[in-house]
Amino acid sequence: MIKQMNYCDVWVRGTKGIFSWEREGEVSLGSRVIVMLRNKKKVGIVVNISNEKPEFKTQKILEVWEDHFLPSEYIEIAKRIAEENFTSFEKVLSLMVPEKFCAQKSPEKREISYGIGSEYEALRGEKQKLAVELIQQNGGEISEEALRKNISLLTIKNLVAKGVLTEKQGRLHDTFSATQKSRPNFNLTEFQEKVYTGSIHSKKPVLIFGVTGSGKTEIYKKLSAEILKKDASKQVLLLVPEIALTPQLLSEFYSVFGNEIAVWHSKLSEGEKVQEWARVQSGEARILIGARSAVLVPLRNPALIILDEEHEWTFKNEFAPRFQAHDVVEHIVRAFGSKLVLGSATPRLESFEKCTTGEWTRLDLTTRVHEVQLPQIELVDLANEAKKGNFSPLSEKLVEELSAILRQKKQAILFLNKRGFSGSTMCKVCGHTFECPNCSANMKLHSRMNAQKFICHICGHLENFTTACPECKAENFQFRGWGTQQLEEVLQKTFSGIRVMRADADSVTGKEDFEKLMDTFHEGKADVLLGTQMVAKGLDFEHVDLVGVILADVGLTLPDFRSEERVFQILTQVSGRAGRRKTRGKIVIQTFRPDEKIFEFVRNHDSEGFLKWQKTLRQSSKMPPFSSIAKITFSDVKKEVAFREAKKFFSNLTRGLNPLLEEGRKQASPTRGLNPLLDEKEWQCHWAPAFFPRTHNKYHFHVFVQTPDKQKLLTFLHAVDIPENAKVDVRPMSLL
Repeated sequence: MIKQMNYCDVWVRGTKGIFSWEREGEVSLGSRVIVMLRNKKKVGIVVNISNEKPEFKTQKILEVWEDHFLPSEYIEIAKRIAEENFTSFEKVLSLMVPEKFCAQKSPEKREISYGIGSEYEALRGEKQKLAVELIQQNGGEISEEALRKNISLLTIKNLVAKGVLTEKQGRLHDTFSATQKSRPNFNLTEFQEKVYTGSIHSKKPVLIFGVTGSGKTEIYKKLSAEILKKDASKQVLLLVPEIALTPQLLSEFYSVFGNEIAVWHSKLSEGEKVQEWARVQSGEARILIGARSAVLVPLRNPALIILDEEHEWTFKNEFAPRFQAHDVVEHIVRAFGSKLVLGSATPRLESFEKCTTGEWTRLDLTTRVHEVQLPQIELVDLANEAKKGNFSPLSEKLVEELSAILRQKKQAILFLNKRGFSGSTMCKVCGHTFECPNCSANMKLHSRMNAQKFICHICGHLENFTTACPECKAENFQFRGWGTQQLEEVLQKTFSGIRVMRADADSVTGKEDFEKLMDTFHEGKADVLLGTQMVAKGLDFEHVDLVGVILADVGLTLPDFRSEERVFQILTQVSGRAGRRKTRGKIVIQTFRPDEKIFEFVRNHDSEGFLKWQKTLRQSSKMPPFSSIAKITFSDVKKEVAFREAKKFFSNLTRGLNPLLEEGRKQASPTRGLNPLLDEKEWQCHWAPAFFPRTHNKYHFHVFVQTPDKQKLLTFLHAVDIPENAKVDVRPMSLL
């Protein structure tokens, strides 16, 4: 019988392009294979199979290491991500498979145990005899860890080679230890039970629109348990917006699912990623909990996907490929028929609109799980504080409330979305400011290890703080704007003996730093937790009765269509950290703009009212989700080059659109008008310098293309010639 010849397109990591090899007989899509490339053996993955012989000569696949190594569905998803985000298919695949699997056959590590082999009677040395005795005392099998306490690894391997001992491989090592804290489980309330039942029975994606503290995590746990018990092959993907939130969720889920949990985020070492990836592929891990990058970890059977805090902008990848996790998740749902559940107290307008149109199911949780009222919110006008001569980051009202908290032995969280000591530094004599040499932005003053330094928050440029102005040599500076370091200093001076913990990018650097800090605060070893966005969401502390927002205006005045949405979300989320157990919390929000309409919705905990208001504004201005926008960015160290490239592309873009519009006019009919793809009223093209014109020592210019339909936008952009050096961002989170 003649075997059929298959011609396979194979992806080889680190190689630009996809090349073809041949294989006689069966081969599966996603197989891990060995091929010869440029006279070297390489590991590759089969990404396409055809029976038709190509015009060029092909070599044979040397060996198949593993069939179905990469699920075929994820190969198609990778192609879709690459197409939608104008990046290479190879780039997306490189994010799906840890590098070590493209170099070693079995880089993962398993638990190893030893038994007694057939040649154990030929013992001679004392160590050999001891090894056998230890195994016998342990019931005939002993772990490698226990045996190595008395016997060296070299001796053990020699005994295995001689047949004195037998080696047995067990479970894969995991990175989440059983010694880490697990949290108690709670029975669902009547309201949670209704949302859980509605989620289980809905055939559509579900948005759980739940106030802060309403117990969405307990629903996620019960949904996961219900899905997994039906089929041993099923898996769950739980995505969180930040690494900081994974320890708490891991603890919550560990109390139910134990070692069936895997974790994935950027802080894992390469070795840890190999282990967790292998555990997911083997099915030993049935629940994967991780940040944005976890969405690209291939699951064998993702039956349930959960996006917690689905509104967070961190679900968008800002570097190539510039994917939105929501889009990737929807591709997975279509490929596997997975159930999709999203949760937030402040959902994106895009998600809210999908519920309004009936594309998604909306389920509301309007009460907190411990039946405590939502916190009382009070606004403080910082302009009035300045009139009274108070230029401190702490208003009189906030000082009063903090004093009460300290007397009651309660805890408080202070939120300031600016790290460092001050926002800008200016010489009072000549007006000199300290601008980053690489970016069009002021450097921020930071205190580090008894030294003061300027740091650029855009590119990371670092300079020592000088006590004399470099222009006029005066030693008289004005520090504008508050940072978390300055706030910490003010707290220490204002309240004698206060215990303050600071959580920002300066104090939380290691992978476990944030978890340790949160545990310390949870144990009551600090009175005040102050920090940036990492303290604003997802955290649950029993004794926090007060939240102070030092400056609510940060980001509010940015010229971007999402600026108000982001500020509302962060203020609502941080407000939800107070009063989650027995007593109603209090929120003090300090602002220079208390009359802004956004604060009316914040004060009344009115997320739905805010979203309806934003919907009206976005519809009238034809901004997302009522249109689709692509941002194409041109960058160069020379301003004139970036300017010229952007202007040239803009001209080519409009020239390419005009013939299509003209063709649409020819096809137009009195009843239908222009071809739907080519309606000139729908299309807008314009260009502008970036909000920060210069960053990382490069100048940036944006070209924008806008139309109501995303697919039409993609079709048009793929038809025009986009230069390789341009950065294409479809559905950008910001136009700045």
